Amino acid sequence: MNIENLLNTIRDNASSVYQNTIPEATRTNIADIQAVMTDPAHGVVQNEFINALLNMIIIQVIQDKSFKDPLSELKKGNKPLGDTVEEIYANYVQAKGYDPAGTDLLTRELPDVKAIYHKMNRKDKYAVNINQDMLGKAFASYEKLESFISSLINTLVKSAERDEFTLIKQLFAQAYESGAMTEIAVPDPTLSEANAKAFTKAVKIVSGDMQFPSDRYNGWLRVQSSDIKPIVTNSTKDEQILIVSNAVDVSLDVDYLAGIFNLDKGEFNNTRKIVIDEFPVKGMVACLVDREFFQVWDDLYRFTEFFNSDNIETKYYLHVWQTLSFSSLVNSVCFMASSDSDSDGDVEEFSVTYTLADGITSSNKRTKVNEGSRYSTTITGATSVSVTMGGSAVANAYDSTTKKVTIDEVTGAIIITAE
Repeated sequence: MNIENLLNTIRDNASSVYQNTIPEATRTNIADIQAVMTDPAHGVVQNEFINALLNMIIIQVIQDKSFKDPLSELKKGNKPLGDTVEEIYANYVQAKGYDPAGTDLLTRELPDVKAIYHKMNRKDKYAVNINQDMLGKAFASYEKLESFISSLINTLVKSAERDEFTLIKQLFAQAYESGAMTEIAVPDPTLSEANAKAFTKAVKIVSGDMQFPSDRYNGWLRVQSSDIKPIVTNSTKDEQILIVSNAVDVSLDVDYLAGIFNLDKGEFNNTRKIVIDEFPVKGMVACLVDREFFQVWDDLYRFTEFFNSDNIETKYYLHVWQTLSFSSLVNSVCFMASSDSDSDGDVEEFSVTYTLADGITSSNKRTKVNEGSRYSTTITGATSVSVTMGGSAVANAYDSTTKKVTIDEVTGAIIITAE
């Protein structure tokens, strides 16, 4: 960051009062600028400087921040007017036999159009106070001024970026519990080279299959109950995104994957690969999704300020409003590390049955779960909940405080009864 150019850019775009008060910056006159900038008589100039600092160079500084949300590249950008985005999908049309008599001419053939809505659900603000003493110390040298600028902006921006990363990761848990993601059982790829190879093979098979139209890899029928027609869709290689945990990425045999993963570009057979620290769902080791799966939009990203005359401090705010959602209209698959709990040589698939009284809901709509995997759901509106697995009651599976049912390792069919 060139502080002289920064100061002069602010000055060039400032008011005439600012330009007449603050001299042009050189390598030798930082003390002169400090004297004027910290003079209590020039409070208006001080505020103009900080406001310009935040609003004119914020984009440049964001590019240099040390933490970058690895999932931010999946965002859709700024949302159009309004707080809701409508996503629609026109499903495939069923073919009919040729009718030489033309008897179907006036028959109405309505398109099978699916629609979901993504509403703004994040309104956060981040604040920091700056006083005259802090400003005076910052102008002691160009180095200290640069440090002050970085600290000021990074305090706000990095905090918002960290929270955005956490919130986007939570979409995996929400999508998984709602049934929007098709679950594929794989051996834990972090335990052995054989498992890593099996995992890679599973991902390659699903990735290849996704290129062809089918209803196997989207969860439309699982996330809602009013429509019984499945979605038939496909995702080409360049439309697919593979997200893996850091532990899995490190554990994969580099030599074995040299011809599969493009390690320089972080791609998987022309598919983007994104590495995150971990998934919010126990046992989830990777996800392969269509690029439209993440519906993350920026609604508002704005800096504002308030001057408090009582303590001669200015409070600066960063407001971040976003829409964080996922789509059930596209392909999305999660790879879950499962185990052969009963050592019969097969990872079984068990049913999940919900017996819920009127008005009671379960956040997890899955009806099947793999052996050795983790299962959880939040029960809303119930006064009593009982859980059985494999025909036996599961003690302490339900937490009445959090309203959550949790089974760390599935070994049989699950039945949840709530009244």
